[in-house]
Amino acid sequence: MSFTVPPPPPLPGPDRPIRPGRVFAGIGIVFGAQLVAVLLGVGAVALGNRSSDPNNGLIGLWLEVALQVALFAACLTFGIIWIVRKDRGIGLGLLIGWGASVLLCPVVGIGVCLAVLNQGQL
Repeated sequence: MSFTVPPPPPLPGPDRPIRPGRVFAGIGIVFGAQLVAVLLGVGAVALGNRSSDPNNGLIGLWLEVALQVALFAACLTFGIIWIVRKDRGIGLGLLIGWGASVLLCPVVGIGVCLAVLNQGQL
């Protein structure tokens, strides 16, 4: 009986570079999606607030919150998938973009929705 040394593990593939342009593209995608989410939420509140039923405006506010939660889940999921499987720059940009935009866009969007609801008009 003899002992043989196992072969060394395979070397990792070539390191995929992170391109700054791709990172900024991912950040831009998220800021664009945030803008769409805020406009949809504020528009729903404004349309619902013009009707005779005051609860219609609240539906728009909940739409804004639901869109922000969905955007978070999408950015986290697709950001990780892109980092692991595809282009690390865009995946990193999605995560950075969501982290940066979540500080500003939902606060503005939900704040405008609440202001419209409190005024009773747009």
